Amino acid sequence: MKPLFRFSTLAAIIAVLISACSPKLYVDDLYEAGTLGTSTFDSLRTFLKTNPTVKLRDTIMIKYDFNNDNCWSDLNGQNPEFINNARWAYQKNIQEKAAKRVDVAIYQYREEGNNFSPIRSKGLEIETDPGILKRLLFKTKTKCGTSAIILPNGKFVLIKSDSHFTALLLDAKQIEQKLIENLVK
Repeated sequence: MKPLFRFSTLAAIIAVLISACSPKLYVDDLYEAGTLGTSTFDSLRTFLKTNPTVKLRDTIMIKYDFNNDNCWSDLNGQNPEFINNARWAYQKNIQEKAAKRVDVAIYQYREEGNNFSPIRSKGLEIETDPGILKRLLFKTKTKCGTSAIILPNGKFVLIKSDSHFTALLLDAKQIEQKLIENLVK
């Protein structure tokens, strides 16, 4: 009986450790809001200015993906042509939304690493974060990534477990509402 108890205890401890280290899928508490400190806000803007594909603007939106995320794993068995078409459709949607928001800089980053879904792999407009964005803004690893909206005054909204870059769907009034709702929690 003792070996079975030890095995059960060890299995329970391993399960707890694995779940603690795994990305979290946020369902109930999707939004987080706050205000960046002056030095954090300046560091963020300084880093984003180095991105050669996007011009920094007043409002910033960032889609951030994490290494070892299995959010898009259902598509992994698809043929390369299907995956490529899905990547381009995803990117085209972002470009269309960006064209309508002239005062918004829209960035796509991913954490350093080598284990990403082919849908969110390097290429297109997705840059690799050397750790700066993770340290400044994307501290909590989430399943399907996180999106951020950063306003010119340093206030921000994070949308956790955001596979489809939902931040692009929110207008100014909705963003303000999310700020208000989540700053008073």
